Amino acid sequence: MGKVGQPKISFFVKFIIAYKVIQYQKRYNLTPRAAWLKFSEHKAFKDLMQEHFKNRAAHLLYNILGGPNIDLYSGNIQDAKINFYKNHIREIIEQFPTLKIYTPKEYKDYLAKIKAIKLSGIGSLRNTLKRVRKS
Repeated sequence: MGKVGQPKISFFVKFIIAYKVIQYQKRYNLTPRAAWLKFSEHKAFKDLMQEHFKNRAAHLLYNILGGPNIDLYSGNIQDAKINFYKNHIREIIEQFPTLKIYTPKEYKDYLAKIKAIKLSGIGSLRNTLKRVRKS
């Protein structure tokens, strides 16, 4: 038997959300909440939320993807994206405090460094040795 309660968020979804929110924070100089709301406008946001809500009721997904609703009884505006940020995203971002966001230049330098490590030492000779087939 599985555990009772709310299904857990997969690591993939947590990591992508944290990465993109931190990336938007740094790129556009936004607060985490504003970065989350900007990320919710991304074209792949719907697919990510479908992955997150795959084991849950369909109306929860529609609430997140739709705009703010007005409570007819009290007249208050209820925005599911802001509630989702308050209840989940803050905790997700705190789980990845050392997440490094690379600029394109830093990423190219990182790849060059990795390639240089692979091409140095005795292990680099492995690819250059070619064996002759005996016929």
